[in-house]
Amino acid sequence: MGSIRNYVSAASEWCQAMGCPDPRKIEPWVYDRFKREAPKHLEVFKGTQAKLSMTHDMFMSLFRTLDLTDIDDLQDAVTYSALFFTAIRRGHVIPEGKRAADCKHLLRWEHIQFLPNFKNCQQVVFCLESGKVRNIAKKDPTFTATGRCNIAKLCPVQLMRLWYMRTFSGDSRQYVFARQCGGFPPLNGPWLKRMRFRLTESASLFGLNKTEFDVSNWSGISFRKGALSALAEHLQPHQLAAAADHASIETSYRYYLERTVAQRASNTSLIASGFHHKANAPLFGARMINGPTAD
Repeated sequence: MGSIRNYVSAASEWCQAMGCPDPRKIEPWVYDRFKREAPKHLEVFKGTQAKLSMTHDMFMSLFRTLDLTDIDDLQDAVTYSALFFTAIRRGHVIPEGKRAADCKHLLRWEHIQFLPNFKNCQQVVFCLESGKVRNIAKKDPTFTATGRCNIAKLCPVQLMRLWYMRTFSGDSRQYVFARQCGGFPPLNGPWLKRMRFRLTESASLFGLNKTEFDVSNWSGISFRKGALSALAEHLQPHQLAAAADHASIETSYRYYLERTVAQRASNTSLIASGFHHKANAPLFGARMINGPTAD
């Protein structure tokens, strides 16, 4: 029973990634039965859906209508860019509310470094005092960083510099994504609503009808999932876990990465490579040369 939660999550996420409806809505009686017989294993899914990862195309579409001279658009742009290019958790950037617990991990300007200097910045460092999985009592610091992107409007370095020049008041304790000293970053509710509206408006770019585009499939975690999925193609597992600030490799691969059918199918070639050294040897005799024969 303990595997039901992971199975339902994987099945529903895969179906939606392939453009199909949420299977829990197609045959709700199946899901209702799971909820009755194994409620403890499915409580995480009550009223929610597995969120999909942000693709590069979708990310670019968010910026199509953004005017970086407008403070509202610039604020959204810099949050999107920071989340996507650092893979940090949404709670470091966009809080749920204004309670102490919501603000605990929010980035302040004292956590940001421009290297080698602000004028000729090539990298922006984000110093994170404590992560979700770390022992906070030890105050074990970690960090991530962004470099320049060759698409100017999306570049996290240029956006951070622009945001700094527009909003920094001189107080290093100011929240990074707030507009002024004593201000507060956008709360998750309105921020998410705007992000989903922009995705809906650009849905046609992906060949989707706006009325069929379910924006509830994307949230703040979609940026993190998209970034880690992209990184997984280039990093070793332990490097990926470090980039994600995860306590284990298993966490990174189980909960945050999406693999398409084509990517999973490509594993066949990797597995089959083990046969190469025997390629010249007869395979199950001559019977298989022209396909299997009936006995």
